[in-house]
Amino acid sequence: MKSYRRFHPAAFTLVEIMVAIGMFGIAAAASIEAMLRMNLRAALCRLQTGASTLCQNQIDLILSDSPFNPQNSQTPPELTLGTTNTGSATAPSIAVYTDPISNQKVLGWMTTTVANTNSTENSNTLYVYQITVTVYYYYKGKEYSVTMSTMRASDV
Repeated sequence: MKSYRRFHPAAFTLVEIMVAIGMFGIAAAASIEAMLRMNLRAALCRLQTGASTLCQNQIDLILSDSPFNPQNSQTPPELTLGTTNTGSATAPSIAVYTDPISNQKVLGWMTTTVANTNSTENSNTLYVYQITVTVYYYYKGKEYSVTMSTMRASDV
């Protein structure tokens, strides 16, 4: 005797569809969160590049300004001993980054410290200054900074 099976058309149940939609929603939310994190990190990288450029420009100015001969009282204004501030945390005045589309600016401030590290050997003095440049800025309520250092010996 032949046994007949009932034919069930192939289809998805409502539960299977709901599970698939839920999994798709979780994947979409995770990818959106990842994109937001990548966007924030890209913004932080742009700001760090801008601050690094400002530090390097200040160091280049300090290293190239001549004449630097303390024996003859020839010291450029950039090599004045002590700390020089350009702007402050309450009144930032240097542009770290300007967004090209929205023209929104992130402002910061710079601190340049010049210290005398002269050394004397056999009554000969080697005039060497140590310079530290730091650029600070705020982004999304958090303070960031970039610091670079160099040394400058007298021209003679």
